[in-house]
Amino acid sequence: MGFLSWLEGTAYSEWIVAGLLGWPLMLSMHAIGLAAVVGIMFAINLRMLGFFKPIPYAGLGPLLAFGWVGITVNAFSGLSLFMAQATFYVTSAPFLVKITFVILGIANLHLTQRVLRQEADAWQESGTVSQMGTALAVSSIAFWTLAVVCGRLIAYL
Repeated sequence: MGFLSWLEGTAYSEWIVAGLLGWPLMLSMHAIGLAAVVGIMFAINLRMLGFFKPIPYAGLGPLLAFGWVGITVNAFSGLSLFMAQATFYVTSAPFLVKITFVILGIANLHLTQRVLRQEADAWQESGTVSQMGTALAVSSIAFWTLAVVCGRLIAYL
């Protein structure tokens, strides 16, 4: 816990906790990054599950770049929020479960991007997604939903 206590004692962490701007700014950034990554992933996943058929699969690939921007914003803001209360977060079950689902969601995003590159043309021609694509879409929706729910539970449990 020594390192975590040190993190909490840094000037940056103290600015986040004690300043008028730090906590609201980081929390707002976290919400914006979350909206970007989860919103984009839900749209892509729903398309992979057969919804929004007029949207071509080839158009989804570039959209994933914005998902990575959301991940980057959330990594920065999330680490900042973590630093401010590190000793609390490492003992919070909802936080630990949330982080697990975030890691799974990021791995899923990476795999989805690879599969989209490889199979977009075939999906567009056939109108159906491979079993791998369907599994990635369903698991992605589950991972991001659970990450959001657990993230909200941190404040209450």
